[in-house]
Amino acid sequence: MKIGIDIQEVDTLVKFFGTHKMARMFTEYELGYIAKKNNAIKTIAGLFCAKEAFFKALGSGLKVKQLPDIEVRHTETGAPYFALCDEIVTTYKIDPAKISLSISHTKTTAVAVVVIQ
Repeated sequence: MKIGIDIQEVDTLVKFFGTHKMARMFTEYELGYIAKKNNAIKTIAGLFCAKEAFFKALGSGLKVKQLPDIEVRHTETGAPYFALCDEIVTTYKIDPAKISLSISHTKTTAVAVVVIQ
């Protein structure tokens, strides 16, 4: 089992995220989800934490070029999960069904935990 966790101060990310960077880091689905949440920086921070926690669980470190290949989706009840492109599944030899994801945030902090079985 592998575990990754990431925590971010929301205010720190406000300066980091711009339209150009958002398009490079998030998929169309994620950008739509962010828009539904009124472009809340805490939502953006939560999604970013999820992706960073994923790479930490892999032990590979953040790979910015691969961020759009790791998509955070949500079930009908709102639970987050990963949708991974075939290249990520093949490269890291992981089964998306064996990945658990939890995201939480306050107005000032976002955190995500990833467990890969």
